[in-house]
Amino acid sequence: MWLKRIELKNFKRLVDFQAQFHPGINVVKGPLNEMGKSTLLEGIIAALFYNPKSTSREIRDYVSWGSTRRYQTSLEFEEKGNRCLLEKDFDKGTVRFIEDEDRGEIDTFKEVSEKVAELLGTKSDRLFLSSSCIRQSQVTEISSGEKEITASLEEVVSGGKESTLASQVIGKLDGKIADMKRGLDKLSKNPGILASLKTRLQDALQRYDEVRNEVSRAEAQKVELMQVEKQLARIKEEYEKSRALLEKNKQRKEIEASIKDLEQKYDAVEELLGGISELMTKLGKVNEALRSIEEFEDEQQVSELRRKLDAIQNSRGDIVKHLTMRESELAEAKGKLDRKKAARFFGSGSGIATALAVLIGGVIGALVVSVYFLGLVILGAAFLTITIRARTALIQDKTSISGIEKRIQDMKLALDNLGKEEKELLAGARCNTVGEFDKKEKDFKFRLKEKTSLEAQLKGMLRGRAVEDFEKQKRETARDLAVEKAKLTEDLMETRLSPEEYIELESKVRGLEEKQAELEKRKRYSEAIVKLAEEKEVDAERQIKLEEEVESLQKALKQEEKRVKIYELARDFISRARAETFLAANEILEKEIRNCLSIFTAGKYKQVRINKEGLELWVYSDEKGDWAKPEELSGGAVDELYLAFRLALVKLIFRDKKPPLLLDDPFVNFDSVRLANTLNFFKTLASDYQIIIFTLGDLYDTVADNIILLGENERLL
Repeated sequence: MWLKRIELKNFKRLVDFQAQFHPGINVVKGPLNEMGKSTLLEGIIAALFYNPKSTSREIRDYVSWGSTRRYQTSLEFEEKGNRCLLEKDFDKGTVRFIEDEDRGEIDTFKEVSEKVAELLGTKSDRLFLSSSCIRQSQVTEISSGEKEITASLEEVVSGGKESTLASQVIGKLDGKIADMKRGLDKLSKNPGILASLKTRLQDALQRYDEVRNEVSRAEAQKVELMQVEKQLARIKEEYEKSRALLEKNKQRKEIEASIKDLEQKYDAVEELLGGISELMTKLGKVNEALRSIEEFEDEQQVSELRRKLDAIQNSRGDIVKHLTMRESELAEAKGKLDRKKAARFFGSGSGIATALAVLIGGVIGALVVSVYFLGLVILGAAFLTITIRARTALIQDKTSISGIEKRIQDMKLALDNLGKEEKELLAGARCNTVGEFDKKEKDFKFRLKEKTSLEAQLKGMLRGRAVEDFEKQKRETARDLAVEKAKLTEDLMETRLSPEEYIELESKVRGLEEKQAELEKRKRYSEAIVKLAEEKEVDAERQIKLEEEVESLQKALKQEEKRVKIYELARDFISRARAETFLAANEILEKEIRNCLSIFTAGKYKQVRINKEGLELWVYSDEKGDWAKPEELSGGAVDELYLAFRLALVKLIFRDKKPPLLLDDPFVNFDSVRLANTLNFFKTLASDYQIIIFTLGDLYDTVADNIILLGENERLL
């Protein structure tokens, strides 16, 4: 099976992403961290395995930041020439699987999951992540998928299906034994047969003892009942007197607490009204100060004036700067013109007249006197050409000087206009200078800020209410205070207890309540025992029936305990057989691991073994002359060992399914020699498996059949 194309929408940082994959080695590169390479790997896992209807936190965490919708995935892949499309919408909770061949469409997650398992070799994301998907920081992490790996290895070795695996038979036996023993060690809502029988036997024995002792107990309880009733009458009388006194003091304390609370509320409202009055006085003074600043109406108007004055200052600065430059250009142009004396002569009227005289004289001499005057004709023509060119250059220089003088005049006029505009703005603000405006503006803003602060304080005090509301509250509080004070009657004041006396009385009342409750309980218990003894008929026949029930329960309990022992023996036998079966799987795994590890380590490590229990690895070290655990090796050797282990698992577990291998830069700890051997190995492996390497650099470009640059279109080599 090889992936052809993936499309992700709203998947973490990949808001709208597409990529094309090809057979062989695909290299996914991001030049920097957080470019989305790990996100793309997670997107492939989500597209293959996750249920779009799931509400787990892991599923929710993949949504793009700031998006209100969950993500969508679309994965196109090919298996033995048959093209397939797998689409999932995690926002709508829908899934769709389509094959090129006319086999219809699958739209339930269970059916799609079974179909993916049929093509990929597994529907367990844990098994895939522990074998085919190898991340840089998780090369050595196998334990998370140990259960799935173990079950897959057992199926490979035994050739069995999931329903007939020995591990599942052991599991069923363990479940049966646990069901039968449930409730023996700790309480359970649904106890097993053994706990139920023991409970029933215990109940039967208890009932037997109760029947035997019931008569003697009933007589003893009659004597107890008489004594309890006398004590109860005395306690009740004392309790009623103490409780009445306690209630009066409690009522008095509540009234006094209410009075204190109302007094505090009254003082608080009175203080608040004083603060409000003070703030309103200050606010009036600030408003008066603001009105005294002439022509400054509001903050917007003042800001607009400031903006216009600043604009004039900026424009004046720009004009002065350019005026200085133009004046310098004018001086330079006039100096150049003064230095061109020859050009000024040739370009003048005299120069042109002289050239024409020479030319005409040469022509007349050639026609009348001799052909030797042709030289004079040529000299005159050349002289005329020079004068014409000099005159043209002279005209251009004078035109340029005239243009510069015109621009200088325009700039000076613009400066005058800006001065007039500034004067008009200052006059509108009742100011003579910009400095006077600055001072006036500063004073205005200070007063405005002070007003805003006072208004905020006043608003905070009022809390959306009017002053009349607080005055009304003050009157109502005073009325309530008078009412509460009237409740303190002379009777309540006469029965006043000190705090120590009150606490002592409270303790006494609680003690009397507890004593009364205890006596009531004893009374009810004694009455119940006496009544039960009167209602029941206790005789020898009843005792015999209870003895027969006890014997029957004891016999049933022994039979069930024997059955549990039989189940435990069967489980132990199958477990030993299963362990022996796993030796064959370990041998195959060890062989595959040795082949890969020898290539990765350039022949340094050639011997590997797997313990019978779990998936624990050991490597033979020639340097130590003994077997070593992976953690005793260097970081690079550990990664090379577990990379070989994962590839061996892929080959053994998935067999002919050939799932794609996803490698999130797992070679960071490899030295250059071992990396070269490993890449050559993967180049050969790419003829059977599609390989996708996620990386930051260009290290794998030489072996790549296809390069996907995150943020750009993928590039085919």
